[in-house]
Amino acid sequence: MKSSHLSDGRKRSSQRSYGSLLLGLFVFGGVAIVGLLLYLGYSTMMGGSAPQTAQQFTSATPGSHVQVAFEVTGLPSSSLLNGNLLQKNADGTYSRTGRTLSVRWDASKVVMGSSADVKVGAILQVSGTLDAHDVLAAGQVVILTEFVKLK
Repeated sequence: MKSSHLSDGRKRSSQRSYGSLLLGLFVFGGVAIVGLLLYLGYSTMMGGSAPQTAQQFTSATPGSHVQVAFEVTGLPSSSLLNGNLLQKNADGTYSRTGRTLSVRWDASKVVMGSSADVKVGAILQVSGTLDAHDVLAAGQVVILTEFVKLK
């Protein structure tokens, strides 16, 4: 223990202060919480939940929100894509389901990648609202082509 002199000549014992240690732990905890919240927000923005299966998509009703993996097979117009519904496999690859669908989109909906990446053969994750004609109105498009493997 350290000792120090008081103004009247007496000695007092001073205990080691843990204030700086507690402050450091508090700051570290705060940074960890902020980092976790940022990570969770980024994961959600990038499509944190898995795409729906073909069965889930088939049972979706008009007006419902859906999220699918999609392989572009045709571009009948600048705002319409045709393609195959894909299903994620246990090993992280994707397979064609045999189900086709159309997606209505525009370049402003692409949140990862570029609208120039939307072409025949591109693999996309699309989330949006299903309309009465089974056309998916894209609210968000993520380009997955360079990040996934199609079996």
